[in-house]
Amino acid sequence: MNAAWLKTYLVRFDALAPREQIAVSSLLLVSLLMFLYLLVLEPQMLQAQAMHKQIENTTLQVRASEQQIALLEKRLSQNPNAENQQLLARLQMQMQQLNLKLQMKVEGLIAPAQMAEVLEAVLTQTSALKLEKLNNLPVRPLLEENSDENEVTVREVGVYQHGLQIEFRGSYLQMLAYLKLLKALPWNFYWDSIEVTMDEYPQAQIVISVHTLSFTPGWIGV
Repeated sequence: MNAAWLKTYLVRFDALAPREQIAVSSLLLVSLLMFLYLLVLEPQMLQAQAMHKQIENTTLQVRASEQQIALLEKRLSQNPNAENQQLLARLQMQMQQLNLKLQMKVEGLIAPAQMAEVLEAVLTQTSALKLEKLNNLPVRPLLEENSDENEVTVREVGVYQHGLQIEFRGSYLQMLAYLKLLKALPWNFYWDSIEVTMDEYPQAQIVISVHTLSFTPGWIGV
C-alpha cells in the first residue's frame, strides 16, 4: 500500500511543471526541517540553554562572592577582628568551590581554537556538501560588566562566549547527515540557529551558528 501510494505521488509530481515541482519540494523541505527541529534539535537546544543558564548563574555567584570578599577585606583593613576573619575564610572557601564548579562546566565544552577545525573536518566527511564561508563572531563576555559606581571594584569573572558561523551548500539529506555527525561528536557546544534557503532544487544554502565558552578572550582560530 505504501509503495503504491509513493508511486502515485511520484507520477503526480513528475506531471507538475518545473516551477510547481520547486514549490512542492520547498514545502516538503520546510516540513522535514520542522520535523528535524522538533525531533532532534529542539531537545538538544533546550538542554544547551539550561546548561548555559547554569553557567551564567554560577558566574553570577562567583561575582557576588568576590564583591563580598572585597568589602570584607576593606572592613578588616579598617577594623580587624576574629569574627570578620572567620567570615572571610568561609567566603573564600565558598568562592573556591564555585570557581571549581564553573571550571568543570566550561571544561566540558569544546575549546574555541578547535571548534572551527572540527566543524570543517566533519563537513569534509559529507563530501557532497560545499563549504561557502566559515566566520568568527565577535567574542564577548558571558556577563555584562558591572557599571555600578557604588560597587567595590573586583576582578571580572572571565567567562567568554566564542561564536562561529558556518555556511555551506547541499541537499536536505546531505545536511541531515552533517547535523547527525555534529550531534555525535564527543565535544559539547551550543546551537544558536539554523537557517535554510532553497536555492536551485535540490540544492539549499544552509547557515549554522554555534558558540562555546572559555576563560580566555580572543578569536577562534580558523
